[in-house]
Amino acid sequence: MDPLIDIKARLPIEELVGQYCQLKKKGKGFVCVCPFHNDTHPSMQVSPDKGIAYCFACSSGGDIFSFYQKIESVDFRQAVKDLAEKTGVKLEGFRTEPSIKKDEKERLREVLSAAKDFYYHHLKTSKLAQAYLKERAVTGELAKEFGIGVAPDSFSDTYQYLLKKGFSRKEIVDTSLGIQKDLQEGKIYDRFRHRLMFPIHDGNGELVGFGGRTLGEDDAKYINSGETALYNKSNVLYGLHLAKESIRLEKKVILVEGYFDVIACHRIGVKNVVAVSGTALTEQHVKTLKRYAERVILCLDQDAAGKQAAERAFLLCCEQELPVYAVTLTKKDPDEEALDDPDGLQKRFAEGGTPYLDLIMEGLHRTLDLTSSDGKRAALSQLMPLLNALQSSVEREHYLETIANLLGTTRLSLEEDLKAVDVTPVNRSEDIEDCEKRDGFSSAELAMGIILLFPTLKPLLEELIQPEDGFACALYEAIKEAPEAELTLESLTLEPLYRERASVLE
Repeated sequence: MDPLIDIKARLPIEELVGQYCQLKKKGKGFVCVCPFHNDTHPSMQVSPDKGIAYCFACSSGGDIFSFYQKIESVDFRQAVKDLAEKTGVKLEGFRTEPSIKKDEKERLREVLSAAKDFYYHHLKTSKLAQAYLKERAVTGELAKEFGIGVAPDSFSDTYQYLLKKGFSRKEIVDTSLGIQKDLQEGKIYDRFRHRLMFPIHDGNGELVGFGGRTLGEDDAKYINSGETALYNKSNVLYGLHLAKESIRLEKKVILVEGYFDVIACHRIGVKNVVAVSGTALTEQHVKTLKRYAERVILCLDQDAAGKQAAERAFLLCCEQELPVYAVTLTKKDPDEEALDDPDGLQKRFAEGGTPYLDLIMEGLHRTLDLTSSDGKRAALSQLMPLLNALQSSVEREHYLETIANLLGTTRLSLEEDLKAVDVTPVNRSEDIEDCEKRDGFSSAELAMGIILLFPTLKPLLEELIQPEDGFACALYEAIKEAPEAELTLESLTLEPLYRERASVLE
């Protein structure tokens, strides 16, 4: 039998689409909210008889191969290969790889896989890393499940290992495992050194990059792989490949901040949990979550940065009409809470949390004098943007009444204030957001600040390992491009926020 026909016979279109969208029966077929555009009403029609799913609003869809290609951003060859694996169909005699050389992405995955094995081997010999994992209650079974490893305290051990395994310099750099200062003859350095390593997978379980937690005193506690052909940090959610089935089953997803938070939740039996990796939550992350879940439960750090992240998540989820709930913690993060009170945390997750806006109002009631004008003003400044973000008229009506009662005012007065709200779009530039949150400067940034003060030192810029992303990377590139004779802050091409930060540095 033709393998394509065999795959279609084993995987009905409604079964595939149902893995990404919430299907509702309608006549002989099904309908669902289209995952390919900002759909508010079910626009995608799924026809089991015809074997197709099609959205008449954005003209997207097709058979199982077309649907899978678009939703997973893969080509036809990869779609056939993936769906064959899902259905157990053998592709004998059916060529899925190019006739001359392997697909570039497949080769990059092999580099990453070799590095993962290398890091895992070093974990077995690192007493420091093993002691640290024990302190964080990460068992050997969990370390193996998540593929945790250790990058050696060396500038070239990983690079040399990969060369010996037959990978080229270019392939090592293209996977972001190596950093090359000079694109022509420059030496290549290991990006990850003396770090606990966390493999990062896409939603299909394919390895796409790494996150590294320092085992020393580095300025950056965590660093991630740079953007590559495989890894786009704005799309990838850590732990999603392990959480998908649980999320679909429970119809809710728990969003945490870090690798250890995800692992701690798995340790107490909570599987429907994901985290962002190396960036703030993005619109694409939320769209991905909406494929699997009907509700997002926030369980973020209890510090100021965590509260900012929670508000950002609420605003982004509101745009996609995805309800947001939250779980409160007595410790600073889910990892510590799972150590201190695992049963209590598990119970709170099972209960589904409290609506985010209700939680905000409870906090304002506790911390502000809502009978005073100053207290009411402070509460309004926090509540109005959140209220304005609600897409549902019914939900907005509910909270208008609730907030009016909280502040001892009328709904009409609140509606007048709501009209005056300055609607500021959610900042989708995660690197700039990270820059706003940082308190100090790294050693590399300070070195570049000195070069700005003394332009004759510009040749020394080549002695720095080029930063990976964010403000430091932008500043490095700007200084590199500027002529030494004209090297001033005003001559640099920088984002306004980066320019402001550079002015403090200078």
